[in-house]
Amino acid sequence: MTVQAITVFMGSQLGNQSSYITMAKQLGQTIAQRRLKMIYGGGRDGLMGIAARSAMAEGGEVVGISPNNLAEEAIAIDSVTKLIEVADMDERKRLLMSYADAFIALPGGFGTLEEIAQVISWEKIGLHHKPLVLLNTNGFYDSLWHWLMTSVSSGFVTQNDLDKIYLADTVESALTYLINESDR
Repeated sequence: MTVQAITVFMGSQLGNQSSYITMAKQLGQTIAQRRLKMIYGGGRDGLMGIAARSAMAEGGEVVGISPNNLAEEAIAIDSVTKLIEVADMDERKRLLMSYADAFIALPGGFGTLEEIAQVISWEKIGLHHKPLVLLNTNGFYDSLWHWLMTSVSSGFVTQNDLDKIYLADTVESALTYLINESDR
């Protein structure tokens, strides 16, 4: 399967390090430059807004998916290629998962963690076979990665399951991994 659309999970806040903003801009720009479609949660603020606007500024295709109850926080409909308003967060997550050929997670909070967990668990039970990259900006995902490795060594997760998640330090290595994985 060729990667044509990447769902990006990320914070609706900017975080407290400028490197998070830099990485979000770079990811949006690079996705657009590679003529890939960016799918994301539709937010106008935080890393979500930065990545979406950066992709659009490079002539990219960006699809935002926002629940109606967050519509006032959604990016302006004319700021992205397409904004899909859905009934609730469950429908949003289902569409974020179904529209993607692959997933990248930038730093974020509880929502990002929930989305990562859903991608991992759905892959485990066979609902999809799409690669996941944790974009480890300034070591943001080091603790989660340590927990995942501990889950393997403690017998709760298989090494094969862990091998389906890639920890990347750069946008380039993240996208190279996804392209190579899709060619397998």
